[in-house]
Amino acid sequence: MDYLVRGRFVLTMREELGAAGIIKDGAIYVSGKNIVEVGRYKDLVAQYPTATIVGSPRFWVMPGFVNAHQHGRGMTSFQLGALDEPLEITRVKAAPQAKVPPYLDTLYAALRMIEAGVTTCLHYNSSRGPTQYESDVRDRMRAYAEAGIRVSFGLDIRDRNHLVYGDDEFLATLPPALKERAQAKIIEPRTANADDYFRLAGQLAEEMKNDRAGRIQIFLVPAGPQWCTEDLLRNIHRVSDDHRLGIQIHVLETKYQRAYFHRTYGKSAVEWLDQLAFLSPQVSLAHGVWLSESDIGLVARRGAALVHNPSSNLRLKSGIAPLPLIRRAGVPLALGLDSSTLNDDMDMLQEMRLCANLQRVPGISADTVPLQDIFRMATVDGSRILGWGELSGTLEPGKRADMVLLDGRRLTEPFLSREQNPIHALLYRGRASDVDTVIVDGEILYQGKKHLRLDAKNLLKQLKASITAAAKDDAGSVEAELLPHAIRYYQAWDDEALAPYYRVNSI
Repeated sequence: MDYLVRGRFVLTMREELGAAGIIKDGAIYVSGKNIVEVGRYKDLVAQYPTATIVGSPRFWVMPGFVNAHQHGRGMTSFQLGALDEPLEITRVKAAPQAKVPPYLDTLYAALRMIEAGVTTCLHYNSSRGPTQYESDVRDRMRAYAEAGIRVSFGLDIRDRNHLVYGDDEFLATLPPALKERAQAKIIEPRTANADDYFRLAGQLAEEMKNDRAGRIQIFLVPAGPQWCTEDLLRNIHRVSDDHRLGIQIHVLETKYQRAYFHRTYGKSAVEWLDQLAFLSPQVSLAHGVWLSESDIGLVARRGAALVHNPSSNLRLKSGIAPLPLIRRAGVPLALGLDSSTLNDDMDMLQEMRLCANLQRVPGISADTVPLQDIFRMATVDGSRILGWGELSGTLEPGKRADMVLLDGRRLTEPFLSREQNPIHALLYRGRASDVDTVIVDGEILYQGKKHLRLDAKNLLKQLKASITAAAKDDAGSVEAELLPHAIRYYQAWDDEALAPYYRVNSI
């Protein structure tokens, strides 16, 4: 299909054009999957007079948004029965939650992302256990393939510290009877074993090379350095090199992860990873809230990237990442929703706005990340970090036609100064509800706020029918008995001296 996409503004994100490559009253000629030409509408419509027109001066056209870290949950944890808790508590406190089949949950997540203008995401898989591992992975990949968005699909694995950071040390603090019950829980596998994991990773990587649609690639996503042994991480990096697979890993999301590495190894998690020669340009770190200045410099020197998740970091009491410092060091940055946003939604524009405003600390000399750079995190830079940079992320000839059309009426009515940069206006005023049309690989997935590939009404009907209510909480379960011990275990680490990056106020 050939067509001409028209907008009041076309935000190409091509640096060589300056000012974010903004073309006023612009257009993009699309043939098949690819962008053929970008320019002024009056010029392109004269050149392609018979082309079907998609859009109008009402719309703002931009690259599709990139959700660079999420777990593929269409139904949020709150909807299913959980409340926000610090990450370490959620590992012990097993709140009863309703169950949703992986395929339908992921398909619903993809539907919601499409409605929010997300054309590319990283799926950080969350295993239900080794016996279901491969079937869950394939079900979720099938959901993304049916939805049509571009995805870097991450295969998760962990092989230590299943309950707390330092399982053996924790067990030694427990009464004998509880210790025995906890031991059985700790040794219970959470993901596929290493042999099965690497077999599946290699198999899927080869399958995706031959996939005609070409919208899915495989990533390796070890859960985090505190959850993975040295041997496992070395093998992950080796397999990544062998198959040219990207890696994403949770790093220093919480202060307890920071404390664990200093207490156990006498060094930071980043220094520990670097000792394994793990950090490289194919690696992205999720969160990085507790990176030190020396950590940031080390990440920058190794060419690794960081995916910022501001909503999730707030909801789980993890903290606020030092974004201006990370940017100033030259670390590549992306933005992720982490399936845990402030409004329990999939709004990338709101996440950009939160990202921008969290760094606005008191003082006229306080450093901030420019709005244009934050918009790049959610588009072109996110695409590069997820391994799609050669195909998407900017609107220019030769790239795939991955783009979003936002209805600009709400952004500009009753008045918006002509002096305002359109990217600034998006970050000040834009919402996911402004998304009208979403295009991936030249295929229009969503237009006029209607899905063209997915049957949204039928999906919701199937999803509702598939949900299994949570079992009643068992007050006598081992988790309930372990929780107060785990809280005391971590509280003993709270006396660690801290030097905050951000000073919000003072007495």
